[in-house]
Amino acid sequence: MKKVFISGSINLNTLPKIVEKSLKTIQEKNIKVLVGDAKGIDSLIQDYFSNNKYFNLNICSIYQTPRNRKNNNFKTILIEVDMDIKSERKKQEKKDEYMSLNSDYSFVVWDGKSKGSFNNIQRALENDKLLKVYYTKDDRLLEENELNRNTINKIYEKNNGLTLRELAKYTNLSLSIIKEHVKKHKELYIASTFRGKTNYKYDVRLIDILKQESLFS
Repeated sequence: MKKVFISGSINLNTLPKIVEKSLKTIQEKNIKVLVGDAKGIDSLIQDYFSNNKYFNLNICSIYQTPRNRKNNNFKTILIEVDMDIKSERKKQEKKDEYMSLNSDYSFVVWDGKSKGSFNNIQRALENDKLLKVYYTKDDRLLEENELNRNTINKIYEKNNGLTLRELAKYTNLSLSIIKEHVKKHKELYIASTFRGKTNYKYDVRLIDILKQESLFS
């Protein structure tokens, strides 16, 4: 029986129509679904198949009791990980690795920002899995010629920004020059807050701006 690993961003709260159309096809073809136990797309996928009385679905979790299990007819698979690992993200990656490697297809519903979804796409490409990616920002499925590491990296960088070292890499400028020039373009800073600490990355448009400015400095 064919298996599909479905994943996506945790900040989604509705299923796009295009995604629902793909889920309908999965049910019609009786493809086994592997899905996680997080909020967001994991829970939405479980809700969809529960409402449509399709129970050919396994919930994979690193916990004895999954964080989200929308229907008791869904089977669960416990993914054993080293609980001494401090990072929750690292522990959850082990679960995603299991689902990636134990499926025939990967279907990712991605907002362009989620690092976990980004990793799932890259893993599917690395392991030659059949891949479908719905990109929420453009409300469309990525074309086949876009399903490559270079394009996926560009989408991720566009949505998340670049570090100073990445800007230096792309512009061939020194870090000291980069730091001096970015001060003039604070409108292109991308701020994120984690555990009360604000961190900054920089809009990819700065690559061309910095190259241009360096010609006249």
